Amino acid sequence: MYTRITSTSTIIIVFLIFLCLGGFGNGHLTSTTATPLLAVQVKANIANIAEVIPVSHTNATETDPDIDKVPLNPPGDIIVGDGDVKVGGCPCIDVSSVLASLPSRSCQLSNGEIGVKMSVEIGCVPLSFGSSKCVQHDLFHNPSCYLDRASEIAIPAYCIRPWCYVDAKSCMKDSLERIIRSNLFSFDSGVDLFYSYTNCNSTADDWLLNLEGHSEVKMNNITIKANVPEYVIPMIYKMDPLNGEILASTGNEYYNNSLPFKGIYIDYMKKLVKISNGDFRNIIYTHRSKSSSLMHPNSTFTAAVQDIMDGLVDMSVGPFWVTSERLKMASFTIPIVYDKILLVTKNPEKSNKLGAQVAKVSAPFTLELWLLMSAIIIFTALLSVWYASHTGSARNQNFREMSLRRKTLYARLALDSILQKGSFFFSAGVEHDADASLPTKFLMFGFGFLILITVSAYVANLAAFLTRNIADVQSVKGVVAAGLPICAHPAIQQVLEMAWPKANFHYINGSNVYGMIDDYDLGRCKVLAVGLEDTSMDLPLLENFCERDLVFTNSLFVDIPMAFPIRAKLASDVSYWMFEGERFHDLKLANIKDEYSKEYGESCNVKISAEGNESSDDYPKITVKVMFFPLSFFLGFALLSVLLQIIHQRRIRDKRQSQMGAVSASQVSVVSEKSLVKKEKNVTHLKEEDGKNRND
Repeated sequence: MYTRITSTSTIIIVFLIFLCLGGFGNGHLTSTTATPLLAVQVKANIANIAEVIPVSHTNATETDPDIDKVPLNPPGDIIVGDGDVKVGGCPCIDVSSVLASLPSRSCQLSNGEIGVKMSVEIGCVPLSFGSSKCVQHDLFHNPSCYLDRASEIAIPAYCIRPWCYVDAKSCMKDSLERIIRSNLFSFDSGVDLFYSYTNCNSTADDWLLNLEGHSEVKMNNITIKANVPEYVIPMIYKMDPLNGEILASTGNEYYNNSLPFKGIYIDYMKKLVKISNGDFRNIIYTHRSKSSSLMHPNSTFTAAVQDIMDGLVDMSVGPFWVTSERLKMASFTIPIVYDKILLVTKNPEKSNKLGAQVAKVSAPFTLELWLLMSAIIIFTALLSVWYASHTGSARNQNFREMSLRRKTLYARLALDSILQKGSFFFSAGVEHDADASLPTKFLMFGFGFLILITVSAYVANLAAFLTRNIADVQSVKGVVAAGLPICAHPAIQQVLEMAWPKANFHYINGSNVYGMIDDYDLGRCKVLAVGLEDTSMDLPLLENFCERDLVFTNSLFVDIPMAFPIRAKLASDVSYWMFEGERFHDLKLANIKDEYSKEYGESCNVKISAEGNESSDDYPKITVKVMFFPLSFFLGFALLSVLLQIIHQRRIRDKRQSQMGAVSASQVSVVSEKSLVKKEKNVTHLKEEDGKNRND
């Protein structure tokens, strides 16, 4: 996508040199001298140049309507607008002083003036390059844009795009113009220059396509040199040249580059090269350096990343965890997969013992909640005894003053009440006693609501626990709570300790997972934290697991992204093709792993079955916290009933009427009859009094 200038009839340079004795006047050529005026025909593929540079269309022809003619004046005179453009608060600025302050880039122009070397491609330019005005700066100073061979070369379209350097802060705050940081100065150089095409009524698309790092095909058929950290069967390995068997551990052959690497990751990269449309010509594989292994003795993978940092290779190929330590050393591609660091423990056996099956009945509630419910039943029962024994009497005898027989009767009443309230609880209902006192009814109201919620929650949770297969499966939470030592890889120490700060991790002295097995055999740990991705197809390792009856559980420590460490300059390119490969070519690591599984078979089963892999974390119990509202509801009505009972007893003690005791319909009838008799007596008495008064 660029502008071409050719020598064909339709796009040939048409120039006209007028020698004038005077100037232009009344349509005639006058004067003795004149400045040559060149009109270059330019055919743009990206945008209509008339929209970019508002100039007149001279020498237009009807046969070639797409040709735009751009008048060329001497350097410094090609200006868009008035040369002092301010569009939306993003004006051009003078950066000549900034360029002059770079002694390492100082150079001398052909006219003897001091200039600045912008890049190898652009070369030495005046200090005014890009400053103050919207000008086609590249047209006059970029060798790619020179017109001395205009009939032989193709001139890129960006050559005729006007632009200038701008103040980034002003443009970001006060305008909508697009500004771009100049890539001619590194971020650590201390020089931050920003340019804009849009503030000059132009476009930066041509220039950005020209830049390395912005074009669609950026690597341009390069060869990448990659190292391999170690053998991870069948991810990456070598074949024994003598017997053709897969080598399980690295030896001298690892450092022999004539023996090719093979495996899932190698096949993945081959397919990536194939779909890259020529971006990758080839990937040359080599070993990690021995010096890097001395620097990182506990991780061959980190040692491989060190080689990238030292510039020995372009990237590393293998199942690399993305860790903070490695990110300080090199860039990474997009994640190729996420590795699950799972708990590996002894294979639990399903328990069919009677005790285990009976324990299922109490499993829906935590022990704390069961104890609290028992205490509530007893508390409710004792309050009921108190309310029932102080309904119509003011007597409040001290317990120590009671006779043994009376104490025994109270104990029996308490036991009966506890059994009664327990029956209410287990039968999910409360018996309504119409003759009960008002405090008792308030107490039973709160107790009934608590029973409703508790029994509903218990029944809802019980079905899952009764059908659960009981196995002694440990979870990460359980292991951490018990303080069991956990064997783990030192490369992910920071990630693990951030996720589980209270865990008792034991980090192996070695660079691979086989060191965990050795420490496990020595009793240095009870369980292991192992990544599933880089071990799930390592047949020798899985055989070691099977010999020790170790299995992967579903209990997760952390998820860690896995990606390829790579030079920063290549990271976006490789990531782009990884993304395109997965999206449009179904290039996934899982698909290649499936092919290997079919070819090489599978190992013994190191995963707990779906039935057996049900830890306690999969069946959350109902806790006291969950039951906070119904417990609070009950407690509120219990306290209200106690308050009413105290008021009731005081009124009885003071020989006053109390409406908080037991009330029945028969009592209402009796009270009505008594009121009627009393009224009749009053009427009779009044009549007798009235008769006496008359006699007197």
